[in-house]
Amino acid sequence: MSKVINITDKFSTEMPSIQIGEKLYPVNNGISAMLAFEEAATGGVTGILKALEGAFGKKAYKEMGVEDMNMGNIMVLSSAVLAAMSNISYEEADARFQRGVQS
Repeated sequence: MSKVINITDKFSTEMPSIQIGEKLYPVNNGISAMLAFEEAATGGVTGILKALEGAFGKKAYKEMGVEDMNMGNIMVLSSAVLAAMSNISYEEADARFQRGVQS
């Protein structure tokens, strides 16, 4: 009989969230959402909005009023999503996102 390596308990099932006011918004931290964010760094505002919608889902995206936010708030939200997806601090994510946008 072949050896079985059970990794079931090694997988993380936790989903990060971002808090805005009293509301918590779960963030999709799947690889496709992370790839969308990577692409958004060079895809301009349209790419960033698409990535945010992918990270939160259409309902939360609309509830937050993302398309009515100013660019500064979009950048803050984008950095927070990157931090949640990557399991790093907001400050580190903000520095990475700013470098990506400037490239």
